[in-house]
Amino acid sequence: LAVEPTAQKQGWGRQIMSEVERLLLARGCPKINLQIRTINTVAIAFYRKLGYDVDEAISMGKRFEHDI
Repeated sequence: LAVEPTAQKQGWGRQIMSEVERLLLARGCPKINLQIRTINTVAIAFYRKLGYDVDEAISMGKRFEHDI
């Protein structure tokens, strides 16, 4: 989810997430998992306000060299 910086703090992100949650719940989805970079404190604060919390899980990745 991303909202243009000039349009932030107007409720758009909250409305989008509310609709996403509604649609997923209607389809039987039991849980939403988010991946947020630890340095993105603004996004973390946003999702915490929506009721999300840190799970005891690890997200793993592998970066390849650019010349591959």
